[in-house]
Amino acid sequence: MDLVIRKYNLIQKLTKITDEHLIEHIEKILDSDITTAQKEELDIRIKNFEKDPESVLDWDSFKEEW
Repeated sequence: MDLVIRKYNLIQKLTKITDEHLIEHIEKILDSDITTAQKEELDIRIKNFEKDPESVLDWDSFKEEW
């Protein structure tokens, strides 16, 4: 997908976020220095979420399962 389209899609998603904590987390990610490996892992996780948003676990569910 074209980078400009990806950016536009991301902006559209960001404008719909109503959870302030999620915005804070996104700001921390954007303001921090991460390694290439970490960025690649985040990209993979985002793509997986976009394919199937229902497959994502919240933190409490994750702790229960693992």
